[in-house]
Amino acid sequence: MGWFVLLLGCPADRPVGSDVTPEPPDVTVEPPTFDREAPSIACATGTPAPLLEAVLTDAGLVADDVGYTDATWMGASYLPFLDDPFLLPWFRDVHWDPLALQCHTGQVTADLDHAVLTAHPVATVLGEAMALADRAPTAQPVDARGPQLASLTTMPYALQDALAPILEAMAQAGQAARALRLDAPAGPRDLVETGHGGVLIELSTALDLTDVDHQIWATDPEGPSRLYDPARVLAFAIEGADLMRFAGMEGLAGTWSTELGPVVVAGPGVDEPGEIGAVALYLDLGGDDVYVHPVGANTARVPVAVHLDLGGHDTYGYVPTDDGTEALLPADAGGRYAGDANYGPISWSTTGRQGSGRYGVGMLFDWQGDDQYTSLRTSQGWGHLGVGVLFDGDGDDVYWLGGGGLGGGAMGIGVLLDLQGDDVYRTFTSSQGFGGARGIGIAYDAEGQDTWFADPGRAEDGGTHLYATGQLPGDSNASLSQGMGLGIRNDAEGTFLSGGVGVLRDRQGDDVYTASIFGQGSGYWQGAGYLLDGGGADAYDALWYVQGGAAHYAIGALMDDGPEGDELNQVIDPINVHVGSGHDFSVGLYVNEGGDDRVRLAGLAGGVSNCQGVGIAVDNGGNDEWIGRSHRALGLGNQSVCSDASRTQAPSIGLFLDSGGTDVYSLPKSEHPVPADDSAFGFALNGAPGEHGGAVDGQGETSIHASGQLPAAR
Repeated sequence: MGWFVLLLGCPADRPVGSDVTPEPPDVTVEPPTFDREAPSIACATGTPAPLLEAVLTDAGLVADDVGYTDATWMGASYLPFLDDPFLLPWFRDVHWDPLALQCHTGQVTADLDHAVLTAHPVATVLGEAMALADRAPTAQPVDARGPQLASLTTMPYALQDALAPILEAMAQAGQAARALRLDAPAGPRDLVETGHGGVLIELSTALDLTDVDHQIWATDPEGPSRLYDPARVLAFAIEGADLMRFAGMEGLAGTWSTELGPVVVAGPGVDEPGEIGAVALYLDLGGDDVYVHPVGANTARVPVAVHLDLGGHDTYGYVPTDDGTEALLPADAGGRYAGDANYGPISWSTTGRQGSGRYGVGMLFDWQGDDQYTSLRTSQGWGHLGVGVLFDGDGDDVYWLGGGGLGGGAMGIGVLLDLQGDDVYRTFTSSQGFGGARGIGIAYDAEGQDTWFADPGRAEDGGTHLYATGQLPGDSNASLSQGMGLGIRNDAEGTFLSGGVGVLRDRQGDDVYTASIFGQGSGYWQGAGYLLDGGGADAYDALWYVQGGAAHYAIGALMDDGPEGDELNQVIDPINVHVGSGHDFSVGLYVNEGGDDRVRLAGLAGGVSNCQGVGIAVDNGGNDEWIGRSHRALGLGNQSVCSDASRTQAPSIGLFLDSGGTDVYSLPKSEHPVPADDSAFGFALNGAPGEHGGAVDGQGETSIHASGQLPAAR
């Protein structure tokens, strides 16, 4: 893709149709360029840190001992299956160096915060997602009046000029999508019809992930990721078109048939277009609109779909086929499951909506207004073998999604970006920053008092059970949300595919997070999940494998920045593996930067290890209260039942650091050291040689921070 130098004019026989004046004749337009990348952070790792030295001494370690090496990795039970085609190239380096994990999460935070401040936030976020996916951007932005305008001659010239780069970018993305479909293995051709890809529940998945050829296709640079660069170019064109100058204008509405599919321009009034099917490009100039067609969602016939709404309090939904319930959204034409011992009446919907890219590219941009988004599955910033984007620029918005979206991707990229307002995000599973196998999911909220709710399932917690989980079958939901990287471990079929990266970044505001099992900064099977919260007094509640708790060769991190006090698990009673806990060769990291915090623990929690995992919990200030109902907490080294000779080549390491303040600890009595303010109390549960537990409450620098940087370096 090259750039074009244009001589723009306004011939007398071309209608202008608005008060927007084109470039005068004979003016050379400079080629557009992408925004600059964020600078590298000054990571705190390696700086003098008395409290870190003290906790390492308490654990009988030095800094270089914390993590994995070639020698210790040889004890991994699943060693023959760990270097699969889906493994991200950078993952092992980050995973093996837990004390430097903050450098990675801190840089991701800095990159995303930088992106939303640029002139092209979505395009820049897509560039960051590509970096996480190990796909280097190479394409350049387009600025051209291409052949796509040939069928729009009756459209006002100024609007044609504005849409020209968008249509050109759409054409290029569509060409890539069609080529992808032709080159794909036989199975994936039907995937756009089901869309789930086995992420939400095992159905009749077309893509055979047990087939090595299908695995290679899904991860090859000429596979689904060939859509990433064209999608980034398209987002840049949309954000550079200055479309808000047309907001509220009359006389521009119309419908055109193009090679890309229908192009619709709707006027500034109240619009209810009805079930009009897939639209290639829909531009709404304002008004309180109601949409029930698959907005900004591609199909096989329309491989690239873009919806642009310039203002109004809009409602995005679908045509229901029943009334639903207070807890369950109404079904669509796909119906719902009858339910069984493991699953509730989940939706069978096969329709993507509201920024859904499945085997293509789907984007929804809504710049202004208090909006409501409702869909069942694979929607609201969902990318599966493609790229999906939902951007909302302003307003107090409500997002309600059954599962699969709100910034979720599986073998694709999904992005949700909301810049302002007090927002509510509601889901059941695989959402709110979810990265499935070789997928990147990013959910970003820039400001406001936000509610992130992944229905916990248990009735006692105010939930509704829908999605099966092995930890609490028939009871709680598999959340897989709020910063979750999920891989595929199928022992029965011998299929092991590394997970992707799920990121939830909420930059500021007093936020409330609720989840059940796997979430709030969690990973499973070589996946990485990050919940990155900025300033604000926040509340987190969840059950198991959450809050910087990860399982089976994965990474999970919850990083809470800002000086305000936070509350963890004060509403829902937690169960196990949370607040900086690593299980089975996983790394779990929890960092809270300051404030008077209240933390409730249960099971393995608070900087603990299990089965050759590494768990680190750090609090960098404030008068904190740590309450637990198990003594297996706060700086515990634990081999558990994983004690065969081969596995114990790798250590089990748990580290807990609380710096500053007057802190209160309340845990059950045991024969182990009693946690107390200004003391050391780490321990090895079984006294095995590979168990290393360190816990120190005191004064001094930890060199582990939520931003990845020392406070003075920010």
